[in-house]
Amino acid sequence: MIRSAVLLLEEGNSSGVSMNSLFLVIVGTMLLVFLLRAALGYRKYKESLFPNIYENYLIDYYYKLNVLQNASKSAGLAKTIGTHRLVYSNLTDKNGRLVCQILTVLHSKGVFALAYLSTTGKISGKQTGDWMVKRKDGDQVKTYRIANPAVYLKEYNTHLSQVLEGKEVQYAVALKDKCDISDIHINYPVVHYSEVSDLIRNADCGYGLNDTEIEELFVKLGGKQ
Repeated sequence: MIRSAVLLLEEGNSSGVSMNSLFLVIVGTMLLVFLLRAALGYRKYKESLFPNIYENYLIDYYYKLNVLQNASKSAGLAKTIGTHRLVYSNLTDKNGRLVCQILTVLHSKGVFALAYLSTTGKISGKQTGDWMVKRKDGDQVKTYRIANPAVYLKEYNTHLSQVLEGKEVQYAVALKDKCDISDIHINYPVVHYSEVSDLIRNADCGYGLNDTEIEELFVKLGGKQ
C-alpha cells in the first residue's frame, strides 16, 4: 500500500511536470511569434509617423495595437499633454481610394487634427486643386499627381464640427522628413513627421476639455473604450 501510494504520487508529480513543460512551451512559442511579427513590422513603423507619436515601438505601439487592439493612448504624449485620446481615420475619394489618413488628438487644450501622407519627393500644391509630386525614378525625374489633403481636411472639418458642436479645431498636414515641402501653400501648417510631437504639444484651441469630455468625444468619433 505504501509503495502504491508512492508510485501514484510520483506519477502525479510527473504529470504535473509535463503540464508545466507544455505550458512553458506554448507560452514560449507565443512569445516568439509575437517578437518575430514585431520585428517584421519595425521597418515600416520606423518610416511612418508613429515614432513621433508613441514612446517606443514594442510596448507603446505594437503591443497596444496588436494585442490590446487599442492604441488610442500614447505614453509619450501623456508626459507632454496629459490625458488624451487618439482617433485614426482614413479619408477616401469617391472611388474608394485612400487619399490621406487623419490623426485626431483630443486633449486638455482642445482638438487637433493632422492629415498625414506617406508620399516622398518634392511636393507642390495650393489650397485647391491636385498636388504635384516630383520624384526620382531610376535615372529619370517623374511627376505624379496626388489628391489634395487640404480639400479633404475641409470635408473632415464639416463632420468634426457637428460632433464638437462648433468648437474650434486646429489642423495641420504632415509629410515624411525626406519630402521637400517648401512649395506647398495652404491655409494649414505643413510640417515634417519629426515636427509633429512639438506641434501637438504646443496646440492650443483656446478652450479646455476635461477627462469626461475627452472620453465622450472619443466615443462619438468612433473610438472604443
